[in-house]
Amino acid sequence: MARYHNHQIKLTPRYIEAIHELFEAELEMMQEQDKDYSECWTWGICTVRNMAKPKHLHFEFGDEDFRPAGMKSNTCVREDC
Repeated sequence: MARYHNHQIKLTPRYIEAIHELFEAELEMMQEQDKDYSECWTWGICTVRNMAKPKHLHFEFGDEDFRPAGMKSNTCVREDC
């Protein structure tokens, strides 16, 4: 579960879907605008950390050579307590 200060919170399906949508839009935008490195924008993972902190969303992205083993979809949202 994610957390807010010391309280564990369960991310809602709507929140998770919004992060997927944001990340899909970012990958698409960067593939279109970063033509020299468009292959670097094929997958992404967002880790939700302590929501009480300004930088509670941590984004990772990469090309197919660095796709995490077992990652089937292009975007993933995970929680990090």
